[in-house]
Amino acid sequence: MQNFYLSIALIRKSKNQGLRWLARLDPSTKQLRFVIGERLENESFRETTIREVAWELMLDRKRDFLVSNMAQMNLEFIDRMPGYYDKSHIVASFYNVEVYRKEIVTQLESDPRNFWVSSEEICNGVSQCSRYFDPMVPYLINRSSVIQYWESSSGN
Repeated sequence: MQNFYLSIALIRKSKNQGLRWLARLDPSTKQLRFVIGERLENESFRETTIREVAWELMLDRKRDFLVSNMAQMNLEFIDRMPGYYDKSHIVASFYNVEVYRKEIVTQLESDPRNFWVSSEEICNGVSQCSRYFDPMVPYLINRSSVIQYWESSSGN
């Protein structure tokens, strides 16, 4: 049985049209995904989130973003991950990440690999611009209910 120890960064911002989440386009698969890291042996899930956000988004871990001290949600189960035939042991921790310097938000917005997507798009697995998510993202989000499809409505 394969083991997955995943840390998922929930990078969000509020806009006029409601809450949006940062998804990145994977150039090899052409699918959207969150910043997700595989936990290293002596590393906490929070440390994994910090490492992956800093590395993938090329941000300074001390000045550009803040990762919550506690996970928004921890999840552990045995199931078949999308794309895998055999069942796996899956441990996933979801951490809120706040980008708090205006120039960093602008930098993220100007990167063509970044898409600010709604909760509904994530839960449905496809963006309004017809880009599909890596199947693991909606699978983990829907399995955990850490993001609800209605959260991005402009009234929230």
